[in-house]
Amino acid sequence: MLSIRLARPDDAQTIHLILQEVWGESLLFDVFSDHISSPEHQIFVAVDADEIAGFLSAFLAPKQAPQWEIDIIIVHPKNQGKGIGTSLIQDALTYGANLGAYWAKASIRVNNHASQQAFSKAGFTTDNQVFSLLLWDPLVYESVPNIVEDVRLMPVDALTYRGLWIGGFVESQLSVKEQHSVIRAAQNRIFHENRLNTSMFIPDSLKLTIAPDLLASATDYGQFHHWHYKFNKNK
Repeated sequence: MLSIRLARPDDAQTIHLILQEVWGESLLFDVFSDHISSPEHQIFVAVDADEIAGFLSAFLAPKQAPQWEIDIIIVHPKNQGKGIGTSLIQDALTYGANLGAYWAKASIRVNNHASQQAFSKAGFTTDNQVFSLLLWDPLVYESVPNIVEDVRLMPVDALTYRGLWIGGFVESQLSVKEQHSVIRAAQNRIFHENRLNTSMFIPDSLKLTIAPDLLASATDYGQFHHWHYKFNKNK
């Protein structure tokens, strides 16, 4: 019988093994401990026949209208096709609603049809706009200029990596010089903070607005759609 519950400290090793088997990645055990003890981060596990069949991690993004971000969802291949992913998403939505979130969001690869189906069943929708996830490696610079006020560099401690998210880059319509300043500042920061990379989503329709050398120096991690769920605040 399937049940969904919040993760416990003794789930860490099993989640680590699932990550290694399915994604070939390792769990950051200290981040796991922080997440399950923080009300604004949470990890949900699906238990089927007394075994962890999958898990989901989510966090509350600090925005004017609070947004519940679903970061990772994995269902072990032997347990797929049972509706476990949808059940995890539904329980995560209930938790996010209780935190006062206005929206929930997930970024799903354009070819990940299983996840798309699970999120659709849970009530998420997408406008099918395609985004590329661009990653830059750490680099140290002797001189780092100030970045424009509307751009935000936000540390991200996820279950499998420590990174730095760039927010407001596209919306700010930066000049080429300002673009270089932002990426340089982000690369320098992750070097000194020992983070894996700095990243951001770019709509494919706006890639030509990015300085060519910045695009060339980035790793393109693939194409995604953003999926959204609007909470009913009248309930």
